[in-house]
Amino acid sequence: MSTDNRLMIKNLQKLDHFYILTSKATNLPFAECDSETFDDQTAIFEQEQDAKEYAEKLEEENQPTVVTEIIKDKMSAFYTGLYLTGINRVAFHNGAGFCYLDLSAVVTVKKPEQKDNMPPVMNDSLQLTAVYFLQELRRPNQNTPDPERNARLREMEQELIANLRRSRFVLALDVTDVKGALDLTKPNPDVKVPYLKNSTGDIIQPIFSDLWEFEKFRQKNPRKLQALSAPFQKLVPPLIQNAKGFALNPAGFNLLLQRDKVEALAKQQ
Repeated sequence: MSTDNRLMIKNLQKLDHFYILTSKATNLPFAECDSETFDDQTAIFEQEQDAKEYAEKLEEENQPTVVTEIIKDKMSAFYTGLYLTGINRVAFHNGAGFCYLDLSAVVTVKKPEQKDNMPPVMNDSLQLTAVYFLQELRRPNQNTPDPERNARLREMEQELIANLRRSRFVLALDVTDVKGALDLTKPNPDVKVPYLKNSTGDIIQPIFSDLWEFEKFRQKNPRKLQALSAPFQKLVPPLIQNAKGFALNPAGFNLLLQRDKVEALAKQQ
């Protein structure tokens, strides 16, 4: 088995492209938990047709996905994203079937580096619980009452809340108009906070589970943004005054954290 795995790892590593399934619920690779080993995994396909057939199977289970091609120069970023999401295994389909490979055996992922004089922030447990929760919550065609599913969702939500309360987050500051070095100990009217608007015009403040998600947001923003970290209990003070809440990882699974719920949970802590 060990020899076979080494061969499969080499075959995967030499590919110049492969295919994955991106969940429509999270905009991230579709995640699955192995019922026997409890490994958290995502599937990689050598052939596009195999990926399409697996996507059709998931569609029948009301888990809509999109087949996405990953080319050679995007593979490092893809694997880093898996690592930060808490995925520890890949299910590699080489055309003949699946082979299960530890992520650490396939690639060496570098931990996020310090940026903006801020230590790395990582919340892989939070990311993973949010992914599983949203993949289930956002499944289509679930109008029929299902007590088992509702109980499962409540359990997943409680686990998500527990991870939220123990996490640190990355906030974004707009420092485009700041002159000289930024001193956060002093009020500065030139420091602004970026915000988003939902379909009804409500203001939502973006926050991030790690610097990787912050970078995804920063790269698409024309303004100069700087990262600031804060624990969950101190999220409310920097919240924009008229914001309805936070959008956690807006370039990823985009989970809305309502203002009143965040305030209540922070007080409980």
